Amino acid sequence: MNSMVLPEVEKLTNAVEPSIVDEKNKDKKDGRNNGEQPRRGSNKSMGRIIPGEDSDSDYGDLENDDDPGEDEGDDEFIKRVKKTKAEKLAVVDHSKIDYDPFRKNFYIEVKEISRMTPEEVGVYRKQLELKIHGKDVPKPIKTWHQTGLTSKILETIKKLNYEKPMPIQAQAVPIIMSGRDCIGIAKTGSGKTLAFVLPMLRHIKDQPPVVAGDGPIGLIMAPTRELVQQIHSDIKKFTKVLGLRCVPVYGGSGVAQQISELKRGAEIVVCTPGRMIDILCTSGGKITNLRRVTYLVVDEADRMFDMGFEPQITRIVQNIRPDRQTVLFSATFPRQVEVLARKVLNRPVEIQVGGRSVVNKDITQLVEVRMENERFLRLLELLGEWYEKGKILIFVESQNKCDALFRDLLRHGYPCLSLHGGKDQTDRESTITDFKSNVCNLLVATSVAARGLDVKELELVINYDSPNHYEDYVHRVGRTGRAGRKGCAITFISGEDARYAPDLVKALELSEQVVPDDLKSLADNFTAKVNQGLEQAHGTGYGGSGFKFNEEEDEVRRAAKKAQAKEYGFEEDKSDSEDEDDGIRKAGGDISQQAALAQIAAIAAASKASTASMQTPASAAQLLPSSGLPVSLPGVLGLALPGTAAVAAGTGLPLVGNDGAARAAAIAAAMNLQHNLAKIQADAMPEHYEAELEINDFPQNARWKVTHKETLGPISEWTGAAITTRGQYFPPGKVTGPGDRKLYLFIEGPTEQSVKRAKTELKRVLEDISNQALSLPGGAQQGRYQVL
Repeated sequence: MNSMVLPEVEKLTNAVEPSIVDEKNKDKKDGRNNGEQPRRGSNKSMGRIIPGEDSDSDYGDLENDDDPGEDEGDDEFIKRVKKTKAEKLAVVDHSKIDYDPFRKNFYIEVKEISRMTPEEVGVYRKQLELKIHGKDVPKPIKTWHQTGLTSKILETIKKLNYEKPMPIQAQAVPIIMSGRDCIGIAKTGSGKTLAFVLPMLRHIKDQPPVVAGDGPIGLIMAPTRELVQQIHSDIKKFTKVLGLRCVPVYGGSGVAQQISELKRGAEIVVCTPGRMIDILCTSGGKITNLRRVTYLVVDEADRMFDMGFEPQITRIVQNIRPDRQTVLFSATFPRQVEVLARKVLNRPVEIQVGGRSVVNKDITQLVEVRMENERFLRLLELLGEWYEKGKILIFVESQNKCDALFRDLLRHGYPCLSLHGGKDQTDRESTITDFKSNVCNLLVATSVAARGLDVKELELVINYDSPNHYEDYVHRVGRTGRAGRKGCAITFISGEDARYAPDLVKALELSEQVVPDDLKSLADNFTAKVNQGLEQAHGTGYGGSGFKFNEEEDEVRRAAKKAQAKEYGFEEDKSDSEDEDDGIRKAGGDISQQAALAQIAAIAAASKASTASMQTPASAAQLLPSSGLPVSLPGVLGLALPGTAAVAAGTGLPLVGNDGAARAAAIAAAMNLQHNLAKIQADAMPEHYEAELEINDFPQNARWKVTHKETLGPISEWTGAAITTRGQYFPPGKVTGPGDRKLYLFIEGPTEQSVKRAKTELKRVLEDISNQALSLPGGAQQGRYQVL
């Protein structure tokens, strides 16, 4: 999992020491090199963000995850940070760059729209199934001519047969054209791409032309190569007419062509975050830069988290001028996307089309409870019925299963294609092209194709293996029934997959589909087991503990990993991240009974009352207020107040009725005892988790930053873990004495996850500041000057 770069990073560079570089050179360099930098004005009030679905997005999808993640061991982390070269994004101080002003607001409301009353607007939005949150939101449009777009764009729209704006377009286009930041939450196939592309074209045409060496004006980030290619393809239909250039930047393909196109200058870049950072870092930032970016789009934001791109997105965003216009689109809206939205958007307007994370109602959904060995025959039946009707997409859970099903279908006379993350980029591109161009109408794929893939005439989606979380189901099924067409989706599930049944029931109910009795029964039985503690709910799919090997499989895996590392010339890993517990340990818990008894005895001894022999019995309830005791009275514990007889549990304390002073003293002693018992229990350390992170050997700037309250405060607030600095700094070469500890951070939190997240964030801060130190001229060595 990739963990979040929190707001503390926004404050990182505030206290970074001034560069030793000459100020003039610094300004020039800031235009080329792009590094981490906070947005100014991040404390401004934000637009209302709707509370998310119950879907904690904690970074999953190991297939695409290339970030070290939370489970990296401390030794591996320190080793990696120390080896990192200075080819990371340099620090950009936006306050020292004189950005050219630019215009955001191009929208002029036409008379037909301005005449609409608030009631009419409400009715129209209801008709479009729109929910809007924000202040001074423009009214939705009804035709393309009401957008205020140029005649060339309108002519292209007409040629492409886009008759009228779809719901998301009707509302998003006027909002974005007005220069507002926007969050768009819409079901798949709803026309989100056009909603952010059209305003972007108008935005770009208002600015000075891009020349060689300039960076882009519009930057679009998407999670997968396929989606980047698709967005690029959609944009090209307009850029040819307008004389603009659009460059796709993604991994897995030749970087040379991408670099040459970027050097020539391009108004729009559509990219995956990882490759974009590589390009920005190459050749000291001379290939392209983000200095001219004024229009930023984050598409499929939820998928970004699912694939672990969050840190890369944050780094890129921090390099873009703070007064940019930002648009974020997502089909689902888990809580982690809300956090990102709050960080990168300024007073956004939120548009929600239909329900959150709801399957399109134009799609007929069928769920069949079938055992694994029955599925292939049923698949052949379905293919016999649907094969001639149009394109069919079959989803499976793993790459191996994808290849196996591909071979089985070929043996049974069904020509088909396969698509998964294990194939190289050329194969993936040719597969999608063949599928779209009707060379072959049957595709077997893993969820790598589930997001953003837009294929016309896709009639049927078959989930051969049940999706492992609700959002994945929404996106798989959303490949059909796009742009107003009808579609069908059939999902297989068995008793072994019962943990996914409640999600399928939820999906069917929310999209008003019939829930089969056998599926309902499967879901109810699983829910009952969860309530009894016999089963554990599987969560949301964002994250998870991952697949566990048995010892034999683990040994084979380790051997293969060593062989592969040797073949490619990498150093052999000393430990596997899957087996690391990240140094987190459980602590606290129950009060030590012996300690409690000892304290109570001491309290009782200190409460001596000069009492005479006591005869009138009084129960504990009579002696004490009705607030109740957290633990038993001394008599119950087998202790005796001085001057009283030891009493068995449940019996009264003998008191002298005539001696009022003695009675008052005894009551005071008992009340004092109750108070102290409650205090003992309250002060006892609750169950919690602890971890340590040694920081002694990091550069001075990194140590300062990671121990500063401006860094620790936001991390503690976000993760719920307390972080304290312990030990003392030992310079290199100095040996620690007995009982001494080198400087380290002590992390404790209520849950293992909170400690894990806090530790990951601290590691990230250490790494970033260490890299910044290296990236400064002379940062890796002593001395002020550098020979160039």
